[in-house]
Amino acid sequence: MKYPVLLTTAMLFAMGMHAQKNLTDYSIIDDCTYEAIGFEADLKPLFDKNDLTLFSLPAMTGNEEIVLKASRPYVMRGFSIVCADDDQRDLKQLTIQVSNDGETWRIVRNYNISYTGRYRERQFSGGLSGGFTYFKLQLRQASGTNGLRIAEFQLHGYPETDDENLATTLNGTLTAAPKALSPQNLIDNDPSTMAEIPNANREMIDNFDGQTRYNGLRDAWFQYEFHEPTAISAYSLGMTTSSMRDRRPNCWELLASNDGQEWVTLDIEHNAASMALDLYEQRFSLGTTGTHIDYADVADRLLTFCEENLERRQGSNGIYWICDWALDEAKRNEDWGGYWWAAHAIDNYLDNYLRTKKNNRLTKITQLINGTRSRNGNTLINHFYDDMEWMALSLLRACDANSSFNLQYMSQVKLLFEDIIGGWSDVDGGGLHWNKDKTGDGRYKTSCSNAPAIILAARLYQHTQDEHYLEWAKRIYEYMYSHNRFPDGVVKDNATNENHEVTFSYNQGTWVGALLELYKITGETHYRQTATDLLDLLLFGKWYSPHGIMNERQNYNQDDGGMFKGIFVRYLTQWIVSGKLDAEHQFRYARWLLEQARSAELAAINKTWFIINPYWNQQYNINTDVHDTSRQQTGMMLMESIDEMRRAGILNADYSLQNPNYGQPFRYYRLVITETQQSTDIMLSSFKLYGVKPSGVRPQALLPDVHHSRSAAFSLDGRPAVSTSPLIIRRNRKYIQ
Repeated sequence: MKYPVLLTTAMLFAMGMHAQKNLTDYSIIDDCTYEAIGFEADLKPLFDKNDLTLFSLPAMTGNEEIVLKASRPYVMRGFSIVCADDDQRDLKQLTIQVSNDGETWRIVRNYNISYTGRYRERQFSGGLSGGFTYFKLQLRQASGTNGLRIAEFQLHGYPETDDENLATTLNGTLTAAPKALSPQNLIDNDPSTMAEIPNANREMIDNFDGQTRYNGLRDAWFQYEFHEPTAISAYSLGMTTSSMRDRRPNCWELLASNDGQEWVTLDIEHNAASMALDLYEQRFSLGTTGTHIDYADVADRLLTFCEENLERRQGSNGIYWICDWALDEAKRNEDWGGYWWAAHAIDNYLDNYLRTKKNNRLTKITQLINGTRSRNGNTLINHFYDDMEWMALSLLRACDANSSFNLQYMSQVKLLFEDIIGGWSDVDGGGLHWNKDKTGDGRYKTSCSNAPAIILAARLYQHTQDEHYLEWAKRIYEYMYSHNRFPDGVVKDNATNENHEVTFSYNQGTWVGALLELYKITGETHYRQTATDLLDLLLFGKWYSPHGIMNERQNYNQDDGGMFKGIFVRYLTQWIVSGKLDAEHQFRYARWLLEQARSAELAAINKTWFIINPYWNQQYNINTDVHDTSRQQTGMMLMESIDEMRRAGILNADYSLQNPNYGQPFRYYRLVITETQQSTDIMLSSFKLYGVKPSGVRPQALLPDVHHSRSAAFSLDGRPAVSTSPLIIRRNRKYIQ
């Protein structure tokens, strides 16, 4: 590591503006057939909600038309278009017409379109009053003379007569949080009338250093109660005018119950797209949560950038990745990224190899190890204990991934471990020092040097059944549990640092990873309980995920910190695919992770170069910003985690997520709003529920619930309703009992 991750004062988190995912889950076009008029081309890439599949025409005459026919009349509220990879082949002029018979057409508007960059979206509000069955897109002009390329087109609105909606005054009743005003406006079939929650409550979180921070919204909900339990397949939210856009929900959960006491999760939305459209409806399907993104392809493209732009030769048989890259060559740092970044580069290639089984990935792993050894003084023994732990963990994964590595690296893993435990001292209750200067800056017993050591020791025990390793795993665990945690369970930077702001995500990740390994060995449920209590807080507390998308505390997303979230994602993923969670936790965690990756792919990747911003809801300025290699590595970890869930059967082949509660009838459906666009006021025009015919067959859960010994129900703020370690309040501070 280049410098100690030790801060004595808080670097305050600045929220800033956030960008939404630039595609919605639902479009009028989903209920349409379509055909090309006056030209031949595959239209599917234009409407498939994947901005990496491109609609292309080699030449344009200005007379090309696309006619969409819906199954019923729709009210058009606007459209969005995502440009592609060539500013000389953008669509610049478009005319939209509507019809009810396909013969008599009315012009909605002629549009002149400009874009702010590649793969960026433009949104246009408006449409004629009333519903229409036919929509015609007339492609008038491109930006150049070499044809046309468009990444995506979506048409937004809602059915003129919505006979699918079950949330009516006939079928049940609507209630709301105490602060709500005019909640019945949600079911009055008038999109211009609003239900409001003014000045919604925000939870205050004590950070244990005498300061408090705002968490997400609390007691902000709308609830529909059916007279009889009813199964639903989808729901929709009616939005405000664009002038009230800041009051629209940004993050929410849809929960269901039959007794109004214990709730299960039907959907979780993070950083939900908020189109710049007036009075439209966003619709969400519950059967499977689709993504329309090929995450394996995205991971491959991110790695290709590393190979083409970051990789350098080291001697005759080694390679390394440089520290950072910029479009301006003068701003690039050609230095080695460092020992522990190299360990994670090995992990990056291992992730790719486990997915693709390409042998050239094994060659790259060997070359990275050779390059690291050469740059580290012809040895893998290092000054930093945590860095050696990262290297040992990656080498052990390599041994597991391919037997050819066993003879080369297993003995090295064991050698590294013995050097690492030399960092233990009984001073201040035990623990591993950060580095070998035990009386200097290495005197701290950092979490980054202790939690990964537990994982390493536990995995070595599983390989060898040598009690020596298990004894060390438990010994380090006992130190971490008693010394390196805040009262709310969040992991400290080190035992002496009481600043709750300094709670880095990779320390949380390796801690829950350590708990997983010990749980797998012992079956003792307190390990799992400690892990899920912490993950519930981290994933669904908006203090850690502002607007639903994870951000490193103190904006520590650069240099070494650029790797932190990727490490957290790796160990969260291992819990999800472990088979050790109940179906409810597994769904919630997988849904959270899928939302992070979807936001990152749609909003944070520069798709000309395929580099990823560490803020997973916005892009770099490619012309001015420097891109740390660590950030690219984290992006790969995120995308590979999604494919790992697919390979484990958690996600379907198309990366959609099956809800274990789908198809079951419930009486209560509660929309719990946890964040808005930019306001403490909440405003919605409708809350609709769409039904399915009960099949009489209970859907199978994602995994058998054989490991869970307590209720999987969640309270209305998204926290577990039953816990062996409940939060208690003493002197206005929250603690885990």
